Parts: sequence; C-alpha cells; structure tokens
Amino acid sequence: MAASDRSNEELTAEVEALRRQVEELEVDARRYRAMVDNVALSVQVCDAAGRVVEVNRGFERLWHLSLAAVHGHVILEDKQLEPSGSLRGVRHAYATGEATRLPAIRYDPRHTEGVSDGSAGWVASSIYPVRDDAGRLVEAVIMHYEIGELKRSEEELRIQNEALEAAVAARTAELSEHLRLLHAQQQSLRELSTPVIRLWPGILALPLIGVIDAARATQIMENLLSAIVHHRASQVLLDVTGVPVIDAEVAAHLCQTVGAAALLGVRCILVGISPTMAQTLVELDLDLTRLATAASLEDGLRQALAQRSPTPRG
Repeated sequence: MAASDRSNEELTAEVEALRRQVEELEVDARRYRAMVDNVALSVQVCDAAGRVVEVNRGFERLWHLSLAAVHGHVILEDKQLEPSGSLRGVRHAYATGEATRLPAIRYDPRHTEGVSDGSAGWVASSIYPVRDDAGRLVEAVIMHYEIGELKRSEEELRIQNEALEAAVAARTAELSEHLRLLHAQQQSLRELSTPVIRLWPGILALPLIGVIDAARATQIMENLLSAIVHHRASQVLLDVTGVPVIDAEVAAHLCQTVGAAALLGVRCILVGISPTMAQTLVELDLDLTRLATAASLEDGLRQALAQRSPTPRG
C-alpha cells in the first residue's frame, strides 16, 4: 500500500512539472504570437535552406505581398541584398547561428527573382537563427523595421540643405559682384579725384582738391607717373589751390611725387600756394630746391611755356 502511495505521489509530481512546462510554453507562445501577429513589425520565417516558409500580417502590409508570392524564395541567394552588405549578414547568421543586425536598405520586391508584385520600402532588419536541442539550425526569423519616414525626413533635410547651399552660393556671388562694382566705383572716384589734364604738348596739370592722406598720395603718384609716360610730358603743374591744409605729411607726399617725376626727367611747378601754406612750408624746413613755384595756374603755365624746349617731346 505504501509503494502504491509513492507511485501516485511521483505521478502527481510529474504531472505538476509537465503542467508548469506547458504553462511556460504557453507564455512563450503568446509572446511569440503577440510579436508575430501584429502589423507594426514585418516578420518572415525561412527554413534551414533559407527558403521563405512563413510571413506575418506586418510583412504583407509593409511589402504588399502575400505568402504565396514569396513562398520558397531563397533569401541566401537574394542578389538585391548584396550591395548593402545585408546578404553577407544573412549568410553570417546562417553559418554561425548568431543573431545579426543587417544594414538599412531600400528593398523592392519587384526586383527580386520570381516576384513581380509588391512595393518598395526602406527597412532596417535583424535575423535571428533558431536551433534545435542538438544545436542544429532549423530556421531563421527575419524582422524588418520600417524606417521610410526617417529616410523621407533625411531626404527632405538633404533637399533643404542643397537649397540653402544654393541660396548661400547665389548670395555670395551677388555680394562678390557688389564688391567688385564698389571697388570699380572707388577706383573711378580715386581717378576723378586726381585728374591729370594735358594743358599743352609736354605740359600737364594736376589739380589737387581735398585732404591728401597716404592712400590718396599713392594714387596721385601712380596717376601722375602714368600720365607723364602716356603724354611724354616734360613739365607738370601741381595745383594745390583746393588743398585746405598742408602739414608735414602732405608736404612729404608732395616731395615724393616731385622726386618720382624728376626721375622721369620731368620738372614740377607748385602753384596756388596760399600765404599760410608758404609759412608752413618754411617752418617745416623742407628741401624744396627741386620744386619751382608760381602764384597761380596761369603764372605756372607761362613759366612752363617759357621753359619749354624748342622741340617739345609730345
């Protein structure tokens, strides 16, 4: 009687253990179904040879394909997966049994051999090999995560960036053109502010008006020397009637201009000096021995004509 009781207790324990195992399997099965049966995730199951044997509703919704359209398709030979490196990942998972994340890819079922239907989509994928108790790979579950919205956002951002770059380039070109025109206008103004006038063959006049700073002094010298060469001049009248103040800096600039002209064999006559200017030049104690002077432009021209060579250079 005791032996019979022990047998019943052992049987009851085994039944209870089996019941718990069944409950655990039911939990696993419910979890698997909850994942596979939803439409938010695309799932396809391939056998040990890589042939598609099962898909879920999420797969049908994403790719607009039924199981019948892809049944038997061998994913291990899908050339459309090769450029992105996904095919290498699939083969790695099958060879090692390791779960593998696959690169994002734009997949189009219509470009797959044996499939003529469906629609394209951007997906990120993972493959999960399934083994039996002996460790043999019996199937693989592939999950696709749709990232079409993300890719569209990236494409929109790329287009916006390209449009912004084009706008910046156009604006830069516009500003460059404005700067070029501004420089051209400034050059014209500088030339107008230092006009060199041909009064007589071989005789030029340079009327100076306004403040003379270092930049303008350089422009004056350049314009004058170019005009001397162009007109083959031998004398130049520097008219300072319109210069408000002659200080040490201005006087130095004038002396440099006269010295440069002298190197070209040209005689300079300073005209239009006011009494205040004359006093300033004396106080500055500058060497003006190379510089002739005249009270007015008319007097300076008479002086230049009197000094003119019988056979003028131009």
